[in-house]
Amino acid sequence: DSRRLFDTPFVFLCAEKQFELTDAEAKNFGEYLRKGGFAVLDNGNPTQEFGAAEASLRKMFRDALGSDAKFLPIPKSHPIYHCFEDFDDGPPQGDEVGRSEVAEVGTVNMQFGYLKFTLNKQVLYLEGIWIDDRLVAIYSDKGYARKWKETSNNEPQLKMGVNMVVYALTQEGSIAQQKMDFFSTAN
Repeated sequence: DSRRLFDTPFVFLCAEKQFELTDAEAKNFGEYLRKGGFAVLDNGNPTQEFGAAEASLRKMFRDALGSDAKFLPIPKSHPIYHCFEDFDDGPPQGDEVGRSEVAEVGTVNMQFGYLKFTLNKQVLYLEGIWIDDRLVAIYSDKGYARKWKETSNNEPQLKMGVNMVVYALTQEGSIAQQKMDFFSTAN
């Protein structure tokens, strides 16, 4: 709920569990997005279909923007995929596919102890939230934060992160652009 948020041109939030904004935080976040802010919200548990983290992140937008919070797939032709690195096929795969999970099986199969399985929930797009014609936020159900902290096999995901930051800093109407305009005319 700090007003210092309005000096920040880019916000990244990764959630792995349920959370809720206060009314003041939701109001501040909505105002931030409407006044040129840009946010990327990443589901930290992308293999959990309709999990608590995903629900909280989506609710965060609805609480902050009300009826303006419409989640729409970002088309492959959008500048977010081409502003620094080119992703002609859309966003790279994140941590949403192929994670091995271990679950305890029921009492019937207890002699085997644990069952190992792989979840496959491939997400082919990022979702965007627009206010008027300006992309103000990205919702990612790809688990990029998990990939970014790995020490190898994450170059496409890191490059996608660079695109997100470059886009946020260079898009018309952004906080960064407003500050550059202010300083370039304040002679």
